[in-house]
Amino acid sequence: MAQPLPTSGVRDDLKERVREAVDIVDVVSTYISLRRTGKVMVGLCPWHEDSRPSFHVHPERQTFRCWVCNVGGDAFSFMMRMEKIEFREALEQLASRAGIELTRGRSGLPSDLKTALYRTLDWAAKRFSDCLQDAPEAQSARDYLQARGLLPATIQRFQLGYAPDSWDWLLRQASAAGISSEHLSQAGLAVERQDRGGSIGSGHYDRFRARILFPIRDPLARCVAFGGRILPGSTPDAAKYINSPETALFSKSSMLYGLDTAHKAISSSKRAIVVEGYTDCLAVRQAGIEDVVAVLGTALGERHAKLLRRYADRIVLVLDGDDAGRRRADEILDVLLAEAIDVRIARLPAGVDPCDFVLQHGREAFESLVELAGDPLDYRMDEAVAKLSVNSGDDAALEAVESVLKALANVSSQSGNPSQKRLREDQVVGRLSRRFGLSREVLRARMHDLRKPQASRFLSEQPANALPVPRLPAWDREVIEVLVGVPDSVGLIVRELQSEELESQEGRDVLAAAQRLHAEGRSVALAGLLLEITDPSLQSLLVAVDEASFERGPVDVHERLQHLQDALRRRCAQRQAHASARTLKTSRLDPSSEATLLEQLVSQRRVAQGMTEPKEG
Repeated sequence: MAQPLPTSGVRDDLKERVREAVDIVDVVSTYISLRRTGKVMVGLCPWHEDSRPSFHVHPERQTFRCWVCNVGGDAFSFMMRMEKIEFREALEQLASRAGIELTRGRSGLPSDLKTALYRTLDWAAKRFSDCLQDAPEAQSARDYLQARGLLPATIQRFQLGYAPDSWDWLLRQASAAGISSEHLSQAGLAVERQDRGGSIGSGHYDRFRARILFPIRDPLARCVAFGGRILPGSTPDAAKYINSPETALFSKSSMLYGLDTAHKAISSSKRAIVVEGYTDCLAVRQAGIEDVVAVLGTALGERHAKLLRRYADRIVLVLDGDDAGRRRADEILDVLLAEAIDVRIARLPAGVDPCDFVLQHGREAFESLVELAGDPLDYRMDEAVAKLSVNSGDDAALEAVESVLKALANVSSQSGNPSQKRLREDQVVGRLSRRFGLSREVLRARMHDLRKPQASRFLSEQPANALPVPRLPAWDREVIEVLVGVPDSVGLIVRELQSEELESQEGRDVLAAAQRLHAEGRSVALAGLLLEITDPSLQSLLVAVDEASFERGPVDVHERLQHLQDALRRRCAQRQAHASARTLKTSRLDPSSEATLLEQLVSQRRVAQGMTEPKEG
């Protein structure tokens, strides 16, 4: 079992401990396939259209780099870029992989409390599952799931459960297991009682009662919440579905049901099928289609789309074939179209949900439905036209046109092939022109006006894949090379080199990081600098400099240090020569002092030029 780390010194010691405990090859291999070529592992870059492997991982130096994107770094920066997360969350995920316990998580909870909540949720999932499997009071739940076509193997695989119709069923078991009601409450499993005046009273009661429960898991397969569905015949005013509340571990706007077991299939197929209900998701998975997830009782939002974009190139939205399903599709299209991902809408027959469809027609029919999923702009066009009646006036027609043009304008300038996107725009504009008798020029002008406000937002939200390559002055590059590749040089550089002697900001930033590391007695080689420096462009620069040095072959450390000492001595002599020359020009000196200073200037210039002093005689 992992031992918690002390709170003192966590920032630096923990980063280094996690870095040493993980292998970047294992981390990267979770996302892309790698093969060995000499001393490096190569694969297709996940951040650009890559047909020839341009993504390199160096096991010896624990770094990665894409030569096209000019992006490089270590395991932390790879996770941050791949998962679109901050450093702290990357640290948490890598620490979890390595079995290292953090003292305080991203949620701000102490590590022991966070661990206790995970254990509480996992314990509750087992209790609910056991109840569904064996308890007499769960017979109606078993009958319902059987009627929905879910097999026992599917129920067990996804650990479905049941909460009996009792106010304290879970609380009583928790008490016997030594789990506090406070932990149940913080995990979203219990609710504090309130008196009639709205004040918090004493005691708690179970949040989930008389419901089938679907455990919701995070990407690391940890149970973080539950979704609860009532059974047919329940109280009419009861909500059909309720989810766990927002907690330190759970946010429904940034999570999807089933993603923990679907992300590998989604990464492989580059397609994410999104359905609305838990049973819809399970029925499709049961049919053998693994790249499917479900929303958690809320519309598919921007954060969901960004999450899926990590794994997929295309989102196929499969909604119920009723008016409510069409309304939901219309509501979320603007959000999805604004993301740099291909979005498709699969139309189900009226009155049919995905669960019914796949159970009645089978896997092949469902796959065909997904393959025939249409362009969302065509969907918006058809919906807008369908809403117009024969007697609709000009205002309604213009509103329909505006709706389609707005959707078209929201398509990110970075999504899809430009020529294909242009062709799609021409087709939609052509259909609008023919249907409403408006000129293409007028329609395009209006679309251009609608797109203007989007431009700055897309530039800020969609980072460019390729980072700019700074052109370093020769001396700045020399200093960075020895800091990265010759750790024995750091003491010399820190003692002899001043920040103002470097011309570039990049060089000064790297030197400052090296000085901080050296002052704290920490390693100043590539790994240490990558941990200290958080700027992605600087990290990429360090990796690029390191790889360039590596390609030139091994260096003699003694020879390199001697070369650096000579260079520092020459640069020091150059500064002294400038000072002496300035003194000669601006100061009134007696002949003896002037002669002495002139002699010093000649000597300093000889040293600066790498010349030895002339021998006497």
